[in-house]
Amino acid sequence: MSYDRQIDQICPHYTVQEALFPGTDRQTIFPMRPIASIGSVKVRLNGAIDVPSPGVAIPAQAVGSLQGPFTIMTGVNDTLVVKVNQGTPQTVVVPSSSQISADVLSYELNLGLQGVYFQSSGSNVSFMTTTEGINTSVIFLTGSTMCPTIGFLVNREFRGQQVVPGWTVIADPTTLLTQPNRFIVFDLPLTSGTDFVEIDYTTTSQMCRRCGGTGVEYDWRLGQNGNVITVQDEALLIQELQKDFFTLLGSNSFHTWYGSDLLDTIGSKLTAGGFIQNLIVSDINTAFDRWQQVKQQQQQNLGQYVSDKEFPYRLLSVSLQQSTQDPTVIFVTINVMNRSNQPIQISRGLKIPQPLDLLGASQQTGLIRQSLSNYVLTQ
Repeated sequence: MSYDRQIDQICPHYTVQEALFPGTDRQTIFPMRPIASIGSVKVRLNGAIDVPSPGVAIPAQAVGSLQGPFTIMTGVNDTLVVKVNQGTPQTVVVPSSSQISADVLSYELNLGLQGVYFQSSGSNVSFMTTTEGINTSVIFLTGSTMCPTIGFLVNREFRGQQVVPGWTVIADPTTLLTQPNRFIVFDLPLTSGTDFVEIDYTTTSQMCRRCGGTGVEYDWRLGQNGNVITVQDEALLIQELQKDFFTLLGSNSFHTWYGSDLLDTIGSKLTAGGFIQNLIVSDINTAFDRWQQVKQQQQQNLGQYVSDKEFPYRLLSVSLQQSTQDPTVIFVTINVMNRSNQPIQISRGLKIPQPLDLLGASQQTGLIRQSLSNYVLTQ
C-alpha cells in the first residue's frame, strides 16, 4: 500500500520560541503578533530558563564549611535548633556517635525537622528549605551547639532568592484596535542589559505567520511515537491530486510533466463566454488523466500495490464559482471517484493576483481555503 508524508495540517496558529529583547525599561516585552490567548503564553529567559508567571525562585540553602566524618558528643555538640519561616524553633538531638558520616548525620537531622531538608554534599552537610522565594523561604540557625562542628555560623539567617521576576500579560490601554494588543510585563527589571526572552503564544488566524491566514500549513509533523505522520488510501489520493493540480506545470525540473496550468489560468480575466472557465476545466482533466497513468505505471511496471481507495478512477465534475463578496476570489470544486466507487471532493479557494501582488507586496495571493475532511492518518 502506498503512503506519503502528510503535508496538509490544520494550523494551530501557535508561535514557538519567538526571540525578543525587552524595551528600554528592561521589563516590557512586545510580541511580533497579537496574543490571542493569555493561557497559551510561555516565557523562556536567555534560551535556558523556563519562567512561569510567578517567576523563578530558589530555596534558602547553604553548605557547611567542615568535612566529615564528625564526632557527636552528648551534651557538647549534639543539639541543632532551627527556625523555619518565622515558625517556632525546632530542636533535634543527635545520639552520640564517633566518626559519623555526612549521610548518616543528615538522616538523623531530618527525622526531627520540618520545612528544611538536610543532605550530604560530598563529605559536607548541606540544607535547603522546602519552600522558595525571598519572603517564603527563610531559615535561622540559633542556639545550636552542633553548628560549629558541621561548619555553620550560629545566629545566621539564610533566605531564598528570586532568580527571575514574575510576569503578567496585560492589554494595551492606549489602543482601540480590533485585534488583541497584549504585551508581557515583568514585575521587576531584568538584571542584565543583554537578557532576552523567547515566548510561545497563540496568535490570531489573520496574523499567523505559519499559515499566512489560510488556516492550513504545509509541513511534516511527528506522531506520538516519533514517526512522521503519513496519509494513505483516499487521503493519499486527495493529497496527490492537490499537489498535481496546484503545482505549476514544468516547475519541477526533474519531472517537467508534473503539475498543471491552473494557477496561471486562474489569474486571467474571467469572461461571460466561459472561455477561461473551459480552459481551467480542460487543464484539470488533462492533469487528472496524466496522474491516472502514473498510478497505473506504479502498479503495473513497478509492481507496487495501489489500493482501490487511492487509485484515481474517474473525474466526475469540476465546478468554478466566483465569490459574490470578492471578485478576485474564485472557488474550484473537483469531484473524483476512486476505484472503490467512493466519491471524493477537493475544494480550494484561490485569489486572482493583483498588480501589487505581482510585485510581491501582498501575502494574500494564492490558496485561501481547502478541504481537510475525511483524512486517514497513519503514525
